[in-house]
Amino acid sequence: MKQEQIDYHHIISLGFTEQIASDSVYFNEFGYDYAIITKWLTKKIYLDWTKDERICNLHRIDSPKTCNILATMQIKNLKHLQQIINFYTNQDEKRN
Repeated sequence: MKQEQIDYHHIISLGFTEQIASDSVYFNEFGYDYAIITKWLTKKIYLDWTKDERICNLHRIDSPKTCNILATMQIKNLKHLQQIINFYTNQDEKRN
């Protein structure tokens, strides 16, 4: 399955948070700071979005303390992402 890119403005409007991690090597290579962009759905399930590739993945971890990833699912596109968020947050699927 090929994942479709999801634009930054959609990710932010869906409630993802961005944590900037200063890394001079990364900045020198790409021209911007490294960012960790995530949305936690439960204590053990979260979504992450990569700024470089603009794709999203769902991860299940063993515990918040160790954060070992047990499983990963690729998010196909924006509609799939909205369905996943709605499932975990019980929100109405009428979001644009």
